[in-house]
Amino acid sequence: MLCNFKIFKNKLINKKLLMPNYFAEIDVSNKVLRVIVCDNKEWCENNLGGTWVQTYKDKPDKTFPGIGFLYHPVKNNFSSTQPYPSWTLDDNCNWQPPTPMPELTQEDDPDSHYSWDESSLSWVLTTLVPQ
Repeated sequence: MLCNFKIFKNKLINKKLLMPNYFAEIDVSNKVLRVIVCDNKEWCENNLGGTWVQTYKDKPDKTFPGIGFLYHPVKNNFSSTQPYPSWTLDDNCNWQPPTPMPELTQEDDPDSHYSWDESSLSWVLTTLVPQ
């Protein structure tokens, strides 16, 4: 006998908790158009048309996409759009600056943070001025 109970948007079937399947529709330039919950890729293609790629919400080595993200077929993963021209994509589809962001020190103002400056290809320490 097959049991089908809804629990917090997941399904409990024969005492096994199944996570929902997520699929992203991509255009010809691999840009994400939408992300849906669906049983399988074939259902998406047959009923909605388009090109669909399965994605994962709870896998640490995968990026869960949103509208406008890019799909990288070789890596079978997604990334946000490139934040700056000098940044490169790493193996996990995260954008990396040419130089790592420095750590804040104890001497730095607690209202300080680093911002990327593309014109100098470096991090700039900025202090927020209280209003």
